[in-house]
Amino acid sequence: MIPNVCMAWCQRKAMCKWCNKPIEAGNPIVTVFYWRKGVEGNRKLNLKFYYHPQCWVDQGTDYLKMNPYVPHKRSRKLPLTKEDTERRVTLLRRKASLDQRKRNLKANFPDRVLAEARIDSHIAEIMVEIVSVGGIPKRWLE
Repeated sequence: MIPNVCMAWCQRKAMCKWCNKPIEAGNPIVTVFYWRKGVEGNRKLNLKFYYHPQCWVDQGTDYLKMNPYVPHKRSRKLPLTKEDTERRVTLLRRKASLDQRKRNLKANFPDRVLAEARIDSHIAEIMVEIVSVGGIPKRWLE
């Protein structure tokens, strides 16, 4: 669920979800509204929470303390020459083409098993070739 968060002036007294103290009318208030529409089999009520502006910041800071920053790990860069990179991309495309051809084989095709075996042998050849140009991608082994 993605919440709708807005800040406005409090129109009537409300209770803060974070500190459980009242928010008086005329003071700033942060309203968080969770929509529960579209969840099949779970037709509960929508949720609406109220916070003091500082309590909203405090609860966000506490959440970040419990879930510390972890830098995103970039994909590994292979130290390949331009020719090796082009050859690797060609092999990756050829493998993707063979995978697509294998997926598109009809189940009632009479020689389906033989066609799959021929495609699998081509894929094995590509796997042998790509070892020398950066190694086999992990996804291929799954």
